[in-house]
Amino acid sequence: MEMQNNIQLIEDLIKKIVNNPNNSESYLQLANLYLYNNEYDLAINVYESLLSFEKSNFVALTNLGSLYFCKYDYYKAINYYSRAANLGVDNISVYFNLGNAYAEIGEFRQAMSNYIKALNMDKSNYQVYTAIALLYQDQGNYEEALIYHEKALKLKNDIPENYTNLAFVLSKLERYDESVSLFKKAIKLSPENIMYKLYCANAYSSSHNYKEANKLFNSVIKENENYYQAYICYGISLYEQGKLNKAIDMYNKAIALQPNLSNAYILLGNLYCSEHKNEDAIELYKRVIEIEPANSNAYTLLGNTYVMVKDLRSAISSYKQAIDIEPDNDELKLIYIEIIQEYMKNKDEEINE
Repeated sequence: MEMQNNIQLIEDLIKKIVNNPNNSESYLQLANLYLYNNEYDLAINVYESLLSFEKSNFVALTNLGSLYFCKYDYYKAINYYSRAANLGVDNISVYFNLGNAYAEIGEFRQAMSNYIKALNMDKSNYQVYTAIALLYQDQGNYEEALIYHEKALKLKNDIPENYTNLAFVLSKLERYDESVSLFKKAIKLSPENIMYKLYCANAYSSSHNYKEANKLFNSVIKENENYYQAYICYGISLYEQGKLNKAIDMYNKAIALQPNLSNAYILLGNLYCSEHKNEDAIELYKRVIEIEPANSNAYTLLGNTYVMVKDLRSAISSYKQAIDIEPDNDELKLIYIEIIQEYMKNKDEEINE
């Protein structure tokens, strides 16, 4: 019944627009109905039609910015948010969202400039502090990120993500005990969130508190036996502990759960390489390539392993395929050239013999 009412309302609004094409309110109402029905492209068309005769409509500009942001078209989002900002309306969300769009395309200065403008409007908005912290994280500046995550947490201490955000930065700074403490607080706020428990187990492992890490990893897996990432993380931790067979078991369980995901194959392949089981590693890397033919890392690892078993021709082929996928990787090109030179040298030596 509700859907039929919406259809009738849409038809009525379209008629109104046809009869009075310069009535902005009809456009806004029609766009809202399309948004309600998840017809986002139709909503975009309506807003853009509205802007064709009312270029300064704040609602249309900001909503178009948000819609294009959700479509990952960040340049169009920036265009519309910027036009809204230029109207001189003091609206924190415009600058905040504009900052987010610039952050997505890696424009640090522009993103920061807009976040600061948003912050100047409301210094108690924890989300802006978090956004600035994440911007610094993307730059690898964890000390600055720490400052802003701490401010966000101070403003809003009842949100578990504020604890986990700060905990991740502390882990990057190798302050693992503090990180564990914060993850525990997030778990206390949201005990049903198994992901926080996995984060905490990883932090215990990083601090080499393997007893607590293993206890928590086992608890997470017991709670959800189909949690792929838990097996991956536990496998990494067990490998660091020197428990190779148990690590292999975890990676194999991950593969059994998600045979079309590459991560477990790569980690297991790397483990076999470290143990000089190169033929087993080669088969695993080949499996990754079957799953993801454009995975340049898998070709590179395969090439490395072929070098270890002195199959330079196969190594050259693997490196060449990796370069075809990643043509700007100069480091890989250097390795490729070195292996070709070594291969040619070996051929010359064979001929001279």
